[in-house]
Amino acid sequence: MEQINKYRSPIVMGILILFLILFSFYMLAVRPVSSDIAVQNSELSLLEREGSALQNKINELRGAGDSLSADEETALASIPQGDGSEALINDLKAIGDSSHARLKDIGFSLTGSSTAGTWTGETAASSAGLQEIKMTAIVEGGYIEINEWLKQLNKMPRLITVDSFAFQQPYEFPTAQNPGSILTANVAFTAYYEAEAAE
Repeated sequence: MEQINKYRSPIVMGILILFLILFSFYMLAVRPVSSDIAVQNSELSLLEREGSALQNKINELRGAGDSLSADEETALASIPQGDGSEALINDLKAIGDSSHARLKDIGFSLTGSSTAGTWTGETAASSAGLQEIKMTAIVEGGYIEINEWLKQLNKMPRLITVDSFAFQQPYEFPTAQNPGSILTANVAFTAYYEAEAAE
């Protein structure tokens, strides 16, 4: 006991130095690491929230991409799968019958590509499946009948663009002696279709 009392102050001093060493180790090594872990955990939770928000936005955009607007659905419906040239010729004959214009001759050629990208502003890759049928028709009738034939051509459910239109002779206005001349019109137009997938 006397010996403990004799060495009391060096023992207290050693314990105090040991405490200071442990305290400095805690302040310099353990505490920064634990605060870094807390910062990293908060950053991780922030990144997880941002990731879930981005995933929700991606899902929303995918859902919006799947649903088409009414105009886009109408446009897609006006481009048939396959050329359907026989049905197109029958439709043109029906237009001739209902407009009372005589369809004298019709010719068509299937092209291997489409020029739709030039007037739609789309790239060639985005309109790669779009094909076209170049058609020329000779329509005979009065001005009113040919005008009605063109109106009905434009109202067809299929996507068609008129490339050129010309009369072969000048129009004579109807008079009491002349009921009006019969006109012959040359019409060049293009019908579009989606190429069928190769088997």
